[in-house]
Amino acid sequence: MPVKMSKSNVKMSDRLLDTGLALMSREGLSGVTLGRLADDVGMSKSGVFAHFRSKVDVQLALLEHSSKLAGPHVLEPAMRQPPGLGRLQAFIDHWFGWAPRAGLPGGCPVAAAMFELDDVEGPVRDKVQAMEREMRGMLGALVSEAIASKELRADVDVEQVVWELCGIYLAHHVASRFVRDPKADARGRIAVQALLQRAQA
Repeated sequence: MPVKMSKSNVKMSDRLLDTGLALMSREGLSGVTLGRLADDVGMSKSGVFAHFRSKVDVQLALLEHSSKLAGPHVLEPAMRQPPGLGRLQAFIDHWFGWAPRAGLPGGCPVAAAMFELDDVEGPVRDKVQAMEREMRGMLGALVSEAIASKELRADVDVEQVVWELCGIYLAHHVASRFVRDPKADARGRIAVQALLQRAQA
């Protein structure tokens, strides 16, 4: 039988997730420990244990929270556009650099986790892989809609377009976060437009 949380516990859980996600955005998954989270929120470590049983539980919850946070900033604005190239372009425009616009002080937590967990097995890596598959599936559906609307060529390789878009996104993440290139946004837009122009009917 599920345990019902009081309103105060729900608010504290949300505060822990918001604080933890901001920390993960800046310092990656490895930077989020139960002790560090307790310090940042201003509560005891045992208090954090009341919400999360382990560091893995915290990391999984933060990844899920990042997905929910991205929805209003990436997916929802795109879905307000009619199906086709405009919707695909809107999704990409809102996807690139979404984390700071969502109030996160660092970059995309999932992109950072992909680099951090490339050689690490376990449930957290499995969660990141599932989120990446979901993102690729969404992009593939949007590209397919643009083909159906005859704005992209019928012979376009959907998987190749998705592969290149993800590559550009990760290059943008590295350029903006690690290299700190002030031209990262502009270079990302140029690369995306070149890809879409090649695919247009």
